[in-house]
Amino acid sequence: MYKIYKLEDKKGKIIKEVRKFDWKRDLPGGWLDYGPPRKVTGYGDGSLIDSKSVQYGKCWKFTSWSGSVPYTNTTCVTKTKKIPQSFLDTGILNEVRKSLKLFKGKVDDSTGTGLWCNYYESPTDHISAHKDNENYYERNFENEPIFVSLTLYEDEKTKKENLARFQIKKDGKWETVELEHLTLLVMSGEIEHRVLKPLSKKFRKRYNITFRTPVKRTKDIIKNFRFFSNFGRYYRPTYILFVPDLVFMKDLPKEMEKVKYIRDKNIAVKNSKEYKIINDKSNYTKVLKRHSQYSQIYLIRNLNLSREELLKQIKPKENNPPSTTTNLSLLVLLSEIKNIDFQL
Repeated sequence: MYKIYKLEDKKGKIIKEVRKFDWKRDLPGGWLDYGPPRKVTGYGDGSLIDSKSVQYGKCWKFTSWSGSVPYTNTTCVTKTKKIPQSFLDTGILNEVRKSLKLFKGKVDDSTGTGLWCNYYESPTDHISAHKDNENYYERNFENEPIFVSLTLYEDEKTKKENLARFQIKKDGKWETVELEHLTLLVMSGEIEHRVLKPLSKKFRKRYNITFRTPVKRTKDIIKNFRFFSNFGRYYRPTYILFVPDLVFMKDLPKEMEKVKYIRDKNIAVKNSKEYKIINDKSNYTKVLKRHSQYSQIYLIRNLNLSREELLKQIKPKENNPPSTTTNLSLLVLLSEIKNIDFQL
């Protein structure tokens, strides 16, 4: 179930803004051994956006997820980033919402407020087969999550030659869908899809911006938080890692004290105090090395928290979210909704 709509942008305003996005390659992605094999970035902080492209309402400053799936003894925290206003000012979100309305999808100010962005810059770039049907996506068409995918080729040519090898699975077989420059693909997240490496040497660089809709914050605050946290761990660099005490070889920082991790020296520092960090074959060392590979990270000691007590304070609609939303992830969420300053 999909449909493709043409988009007009004669002056090339949209692609000019997309080129300015803060693209990054090989972020940890949550599994450490697997980072997205393409350049990525992500935007959206939970703000709603009206028909005049004004961002408003409550938003998340931080999101959080397990630092190394399936383990839950480290927790990564990422900073959110608003959708660039100059990108919204091109009118693109209104066009996205118009295409959804034509598709008979539900549209409101939360529609398309999460941007998952991919840049297929190299012939080896691809994305593995997957669905986008997790329960934190709003069911905005009957009982299915619908998203809109914008395709832009770097050469800005509208020719049909050497198009991306985007495929969907239909009746158990893979089927190629032709995505031309300046097209909007409206598709159900229940459809399995993938992007293969090109067959031809005449590779065309392609930007893919997907506009996704979260479960509303007022409907289920944890699902809304998980929506933005999921793309944060994939598409935004890590800011803080909560780690167990055994990561520190001798002295321990104070509880909730944020210490700066110096990757090349494998130490953490706060003012003039230095803390030696383990360097072995454990998953903890792997977590530290991967998450600090592309951004400056800070470490905070794990806290002994009661999940039951945290959930009691959050009062979620869903009794117990998956373990990838760790106890410390719940603490990050709680600190935002209660306006508690943990000085993250």
